[in-house]
Amino acid sequence: MKKGRRLINSKREIVDGINFASRIEAYMYRLLKKEGISFNYEGVSFLVLNPFTFPNESHERQGNNKGELINRGNKKMQGIIYTPDFNINHNEYICIIETKGLRTESFNMRLKLFKAHLTRDKVEMDIYIPHTQKECDKVIELIKIKINGYTKTN
Repeated sequence: MKKGRRLINSKREIVDGINFASRIEAYMYRLLKKEGISFNYEGVSFLVLNPFTFPNESHERQGNNKGELINRGNKKMQGIIYTPDFNINHNEYICIIETKGLRTESFNMRLKLFKAHLTRDKVEMDIYIPHTQKECDKVIELIKIKINGYTKTN
């Protein structure tokens, strides 16, 4: 891949002065606002893996220097933080929404760590991961059912 090219071609969008990373995030924002559901955009971060010190040697390539291995062990490693797109705490119902057009390997790993974190700490929190506008609409229906027993009438 050429330097400077983005792997994911999401189009940024600004709504109410907020710079959203994608159009699907902006769509979900509008839906939550329209439905009067209390939420924060990227308002909460979770530490899913604590920082730690790796006590052994770890001989690795430094950047693009082929053939040269450098000992990158015996040092403190950063923790892993997960920040969902939206967190909802409405009428004592708690959930997060992560809007995703394309799921990357990195996201899948972070999500798995987040689920392990919730399980380990016995946190009751639903997770919604819509990929399309239609799925965002369905997420709103599901959340409204949890909040106040709302059922769609058609």
